[in-house]
Amino acid sequence: MMSLKRHKKKFVHPDISPKVDVTQNIFMIILVNSAAKGIKYRQRREAIRQTWGSTGNCEQLKALGDGRLKDLRWLLVFVVGKSGPGTRDDELNEAEARRYNDMLIGNIIENYRNNIIKLYMGHLWANKFDVKYTMKTDDDVYVRIPRVLEYLVNAKLPRPFYGGHSYPPRYNVNREVGHRWAISYKYYEEKRFPTFITGAFCILSSDLLNKLFNYVHIRKPFHIDDAYVGVAMRDLGVKPTNIISFHLINAMRRYVASFKDCEIFSWNAFGHSLDPRSIKELHVRVQTLVCKNTTLNIEDHRCRNNSN
Repeated sequence: MMSLKRHKKKFVHPDISPKVDVTQNIFMIILVNSAAKGIKYRQRREAIRQTWGSTGNCEQLKALGDGRLKDLRWLLVFVVGKSGPGTRDDELNEAEARRYNDMLIGNIIENYRNNIIKLYMGHLWANKFDVKYTMKTDDDVYVRIPRVLEYLVNAKLPRPFYGGHSYPPRYNVNREVGHRWAISYKYYEEKRFPTFITGAFCILSSDLLNKLFNYVHIRKPFHIDDAYVGVAMRDLGVKPTNIISFHLINAMRRYVASFKDCEIFSWNAFGHSLDPRSIKELHVRVQTLVCKNTTLNIEDHRCRNNSN
């Protein structure tokens, strides 16, 4: 464990992590933040394993026929802390990790204020590998992984790269003591955060990871992890790239059934607040359209252009 005593924060390395046989030439590691306490988070993880996180779904298999994508290896892992005393969740999570070999479990008590420590834990683990990109996301979203890889290939593998769904500097930083999103002036003195990439979908090129680790010696880490990364990138001179195909709205689960085919085709990531049922419903729609090689009509093309 690397202590950051000056800032009273610590880099935490996972106590439990997946066994990876081939560590070379990993194109992307997808770090899915999940939580330790409660069956609903185990159900979310299971839904992702059965849907967009599976290497055997139709869209993944079709990507194997694409010469640009077929050799791009990716790994997906769930990043989890500890539930603490009073439940069997830690025991159940460890059994889940042994069964699926896809979990990072660290000695971090699960709460919102520790999200920044979980973010660093996941990226420290990813940085051990020969990896080109990381994608930090959450367990209440849906990501079309082959399309994300395709985006990066079409963008000619940009480096340095900090991209995803961007959040503009629209609101003042909350200073209300005790509020979930409050930040003290001692951590961040400016009135507003710069434009930053939301934690639902955040891609970093691996050349930025050590710079992000070292940044904690420049600015004290604060708990709004996506905003903190945004401030770090701003200070390091890295501009955020907004990926328009990453679609983020509150209570996304309410809208899944109403999406038009062109919207399903146009968006490569959907979030947030998807529950296991809506993740599976969305997966059926995506896979059905992809596997049927659906041809969009003129109206759909017009809709798709409007979506972009």
